[in-house]
Amino acid sequence: MSTTLGYSSELYFLDPADIAVLADTPPEKTAFVACPDKVIIFMGNAALSEADTLVCGREIVQQALKEKTDYIPVRFVFASSIQTWNILPIFFKKLRQPYKFTSHNVYHTTLSHLRALHIERGFRNAQNAYIMSKRWQISPEERIRRYQELSRSLQENGFDDKFPLAVMLCRRCGIKDCVDDGHHRIGICAEYNIERIAVKINAAGALPHIFQKTFLPIFNLLSKRQSNKSL
Repeated sequence: MSTTLGYSSELYFLDPADIAVLADTPPEKTAFVACPDKVIIFMGNAALSEADTLVCGREIVQQALKEKTDYIPVRFVFASSIQTWNILPIFFKKLRQPYKFTSHNVYHTTLSHLRALHIERGFRNAQNAYIMSKRWQISPEERIRRYQELSRSLQENGFDDKFPLAVMLCRRCGIKDCVDDGHHRIGICAEYNIERIAVKINAAGALPHIFQKTFLPIFNLLSKRQSNKSL
């Protein structure tokens, strides 16, 4: 296992029932985790059938279940798939894609908790739905059709756990987490007050933790300003 670890920039409020089913992280992995948070999940790799595991906080999870606490704060840690010397993929999406992997497990949180983190890269609604880039364009009619179909599905059926939102750890310059997929669903859920949602976790690489701790306040400020402009 790589001892180069990345840490989520955020604490995620997750349903303790989703965490309780995780096995304990093997000692050879926990030995390298240097993080003071009380509940930490070690992210697995779905493609390799590696399940997520619980580094610490089993007692807190069990107590939360006993007290029927809906959500508890959790940090994610992952083994970087990008070698320490290979820094360019951390900053460039095209170079990063071959290294990206997805968590084995899916977790439940609330839209309010997720949006409070200011990790969206933009806000989608009926007016700007599926307007992505000059290289990826669809007709106005198709944009409206897709958005209305998704909106109708969410209104009638609620959030479908089979299609969780994706959050990528340390996506922004190897430091700040960002929503990786699901901005349209976030917009529709916000419009119709759909609170309980499902998320999966993506990751690839991260800058050394000391850089994250040093520069994260700057990224948080920029992300909050960007989020406020989108609202």
